[in-house]
Amino acid sequence: MADNAHDESALRVSDCVTELLRKQPFFGSLVLRLPLRADLTRRTLASDGREIRYSPDWVAETDAHLIETAMARVVMACALKHHTRRGERDPERWQTASQLVTHALLRDAGFTLPPDAEAWEDLSVEQAYDRLPEHGEGDSGDEGNASQDADNASAAAGGQPPPGTNGDESGDPSAPTGGGEGEEGSPQQQDDASDAPPSHDPSGTGEVMDADSRSGEGSDPSKTPVDTAAEEQAWDEAMHQALSIARAEGKTPGGVEETVRNAHASTLDWRTLLRRYMTDAAKRDYSWSAPNRRFIDSGLYLPSICSEGIDTIAVIIDTSGSVPGQTLAEFWAELREVVDEIRPERVFVLQVDAALQDAAEYGPDDFPEEIALKGRGGTDFRPGFEWLDQRGIQPNVCLYFTDMECSSYPETEPDIGVLWVNWGVPPSDRNRQPWGERIDITA
Repeated sequence: MADNAHDESALRVSDCVTELLRKQPFFGSLVLRLPLRADLTRRTLASDGREIRYSPDWVAETDAHLIETAMARVVMACALKHHTRRGERDPERWQTASQLVTHALLRDAGFTLPPDAEAWEDLSVEQAYDRLPEHGEGDSGDEGNASQDADNASAAAGGQPPPGTNGDESGDPSAPTGGGEGEEGSPQQQDDASDAPPSHDPSGTGEVMDADSRSGEGSDPSKTPVDTAAEEQAWDEAMHQALSIARAEGKTPGGVEETVRNAHASTLDWRTLLRRYMTDAAKRDYSWSAPNRRFIDSGLYLPSICSEGIDTIAVIIDTSGSVPGQTLAEFWAELREVVDEIRPERVFVLQVDAALQDAAEYGPDDFPEEIALKGRGGTDFRPGFEWLDQRGIQPNVCLYFTDMECSSYPETEPDIGVLWVNWGVPPSDRNRQPWGERIDITA
């Protein structure tokens, strides 16, 4: 009987992942990165950034849309590195803060939150943590209640608690269910309990476990500690890949896109950003003919992500008088490595100041080691795009190397992905790019 219940929960989880892929491809593709497994020590659903664990009883008794919300919340929290940034902070208070800041993103993306779930906008998880009362302050000592914590913080800040929050814990969707804690002696529970931290989910929207819990107290001391830098870099890459998939399907959640664009961007070298952008430009889709091997051991049949690569790249170089030769040389060297790695069929290189000065086409094997600049006049962003449009050339991605000291943009946004590679100071409102993405060269 128990095996049947676990099998039914696994099928229900699989259906929820499929629905996320269909309705919310950004979140669905993030979930698709992680194996899912049943875990009787969890009250609801949790992730440590390496896998998603779920309570079979909770899955069986919870509406599908709330399971999807919990999946989306835990992967969003991992994408924002909540599982690597807690440090010595109180784990329950951190969990509440994580839920408060991710709930706002989920709500804006169209997810349905539990009735009592609070959402705080425009705050980092650290800021939300600092605004919450310390654990045990102002409450009766009951295990965490996100609504109560949020009400206390709102009152302390002079605000009013949102309507519909009454502090009633009787309807807490994260309350333990069925056999989760009552099946003492269960081999599955004993195995999971050996390395699992206490379960805490005040809003019923999923837990974020520390990445270090994989090699933390109670586990094999010989395990290698988690490489936090590599972990965060992997999630950065995953976020941008997920955005690429969502954009291709026309289902990009706006608030999430802005959050992803700003998340830790200042810590990344421009070369990393350039490579990531070029990799993300490759068309990605789901393939059901090649099942995702991460999930097979869990009895789940889910698609894998495939990539078709890049056929054509356009590079437009601003050859006005302010081009610094050394910076251009660094950009060109990095571009040559990207071209060699991605191997597009065609690379168009346009030199433009106030007019088109030169246009050349290369293959991956004859891309030149350096470029001789032509021009050195004023700056106009229109001629390069006009040249591509007149010839019906639609590159997968267009890189525009410039100092952004111009406000003459095409009247309409080109139907291609554009990355502005800016070697100058970040632009002001006067000359900020009206579309596309931008990376600033600082080194």
